[in-house]
Amino acid sequence: NAEDTFGFGEAVPGERLEQLITLHLDALATAAAGGVNNFGVELAGRADVSKLALFGHSRGAERAVALARKWATDGETRSYGPADGVLLIAPATAFVDPAGGVPVPMALINAACDGDVIDQTGQIFFEAARLAPEQQAWAISIWLERANHNHFNTMLPRDPFGTPGRTDCDPLLDADAQRAFLVNYAGDFLTTVFSPDPARVRAALERMGGDVASLATDELYGAAAQAAWLADTRHRLPLLTPDSADAFTTSPVDGVVTAEGITTLFCPVGYYTPLSDPELADCHRAQVTVPGQPAHAVVNWDAPGGALRFELPLGVDNLLLYDAFSVRTGVDPLSPLNPVGAPQAFSVQVTDRSGVTATVPVRPDEPALRYPAGLIESDDLFGELFTGRLPLMPVRVPISAFAGVNLARVAEVALIFDQTERGSLFVAD
Repeated sequence: NAEDTFGFGEAVPGERLEQLITLHLDALATAAAGGVNNFGVELAGRADVSKLALFGHSRGAERAVALARKWATDGETRSYGPADGVLLIAPATAFVDPAGGVPVPMALINAACDGDVIDQTGQIFFEAARLAPEQQAWAISIWLERANHNHFNTMLPRDPFGTPGRTDCDPLLDADAQRAFLVNYAGDFLTTVFSPDPARVRAALERMGGDVASLATDELYGAAAQAAWLADTRHRLPLLTPDSADAFTTSPVDGVVTAEGITTLFCPVGYYTPLSDPELADCHRAQVTVPGQPAHAVVNWDAPGGALRFELPLGVDNLLLYDAFSVRTGVDPLSPLNPVGAPQAFSVQVTDRSGVTATVPVRPDEPALRYPAGLIESDDLFGELFTGRLPLMPVRVPISAFAGVNLARVAEVALIFDQTERGSLFVAD
């Protein structure tokens, strides 16, 4: 807590936290080995402190990331760990650089109505992981509707800042229900990290929102929630990960990227305004809160039929190795191309090396393509502000949906904007 971390007299932020963890886990290891036990319950033979996951809330979440990194690389001998996974709960970031990802599986729960970390800036740990070449392990980011910052904890008062202008946060999720969600999620997270049973792991991942063979969900554990999944490196084939304007000419697998009948704009990571960067005005970075402020693309079309095409070179053209296409996206509420309150839609097209094509429209009312909840307010400086949040979430189309094409020899994958007259999407992956 803030008395033991947060820079209260610490020469190095987080130093005291690691000392407390070491004292605690050294004592636990001793008790588990049959030695001195001041815990008040029998522990001999019951605890294996070599199997360790770190859960962190708020600033504690960034500390969990820092410790997982340190213990994986510093070579020191400890009675415990290293960490096998990290669960970040309503994370904040202040002292820890998110760049570089996390060396172990990571789950992140964002409170949609966070009245403390009001811009859900901790999402940047997920965004950094997706761009990190060294990120080998999987990661998942959850968007829990109507959840606030402090209801994950039984001891904290209400959130300090609240959620003014957020009609989607009235009422908040019941505090007991919010904590029950965390309990359920934490149990399944531990199962994925530690269970030796593949069937149990698959079932837990499905409940967590990490089953890529299923359509994207808007409900987890009986609560309104969405999940963005980043598969481990071996199990994903990135075709668009916008980190520069080059993403619109060459894909990460060195295939040609072609835009037809649409416009694209690269939005760099971070905060900027149309006053400081007028060429990036359509990113709406100062007016629409995209948690984590990731680098992403803006894709616009003003007539149906435009396309964003991705060539698949030989050697990466066997899509039978994969379960689904995933497009992480969101509807820009301030674009005049998006009718207020209306959802968006598109199709995914596959063309094999014989020229045979299959096109599959996304299902109606995809959660990620709904017009986001919030109000559009006038602003003297920027013209308009959107009071809600726009988490970029996945649209998934199963590979099995593409009938009649040779999925082992695919020449091209394309996003076809043929389902609506016009539109504007933020696209991250």
